[in-house]
Amino acid sequence: MTARQVGKKGVALLVTLMILVLIVTLVWELFRVGARAAQTGANGRDSIRAGLVAEAGIAAARLVLREDAGDNQYDTLDEIWSRPVPPIDLGEGTIRIVVEDEERKINLNGLVLANGNAPDDQRLAVFRRLLEILEIDPSLADAVVDWLDNDDTPRVGGAESAFYLSQPFPYKAKNDFLDTVDELRLVRGITPEVFEKLQPFVTVHSSGKVNLNTAPKQILQALSAGQDAAEEGEITGTTADEIIEYRTEKPFRQAAEIRNVSPFLFDLYQKTRFRDLVDVRGSAFHIRSTGEFAGTTRTIDAVGIREGKAIHWRTWRVE
Repeated sequence: MTARQVGKKGVALLVTLMILVLIVTLVWELFRVGARAAQTGANGRDSIRAGLVAEAGIAAARLVLREDAGDNQYDTLDEIWSRPVPPIDLGEGTIRIVVEDEERKINLNGLVLANGNAPDDQRLAVFRRLLEILEIDPSLADAVVDWLDNDDTPRVGGAESAFYLSQPFPYKAKNDFLDTVDELRLVRGITPEVFEKLQPFVTVHSSGKVNLNTAPKQILQALSAGQDAAEEGEITGTTADEIIEYRTEKPFRQAAEIRNVSPFLFDLYQKTRFRDLVDVRGSAFHIRSTGEFAGTTRTIDAVGIREGKAIHWRTWRVE
């Protein structure tokens, strides 16, 4: 990254934080003079103000992502949106913001073909491998596919409506794409412990391709799984570490540049469907903004899809 690029990012961050402070100052002033503040108790006012501080954090993250959209054609862990941000002190309030690209994860909806009639065998193999790496029963992959596909015939290790309707609180298998990752809790075998392990590595909002510049080690290891990839071997923990070390020094500008890491990865990219599973940019971003005011906290958890410099909110939840 050139000094000019670093400077541009520094200016963008400074402008963003200035706008953030102005937003917060404005909304607090509106509360001071507005009837709404006068009609609610102290706890209610603090909760509302904490929520507004959280909204200001979301606005700041949105501005940073928009600025980044025109900066380059790839996304890394060394950009303003992806760097760890310390709490922002606004005097009487504090904001904590975390932004993460969803392309660093496996998209569960990609486990079945677009028509829902059958699984995508390559992506299913990748998901099975991820479960093994996380020390989760890989047969759970069958249960997830049964939840997604549009038939009612259970796979080995899976479950369809007949199983779910036999439960104390009966319901049917969805047989459609997941709308949220939380829906996994309804799938046979997904216990709270399993969900907690799996949640950081899966999504339903990404493009379906994994960003080589941001994917964690576990995802990188899983990507080589599949019948065609088996001929070339698997990405081991050591190979995944080599990818991470390489991208830290020289981020991938194109997915094909992973061939430069080692002869094994050159062959894997050239000869298998691995190349169909990877990219170097992000289009979906998960933002958590926590506002604190007078000891009261509110968090906004949102996912936005970036198209050009526009951010379209896919989910928005207030906690």
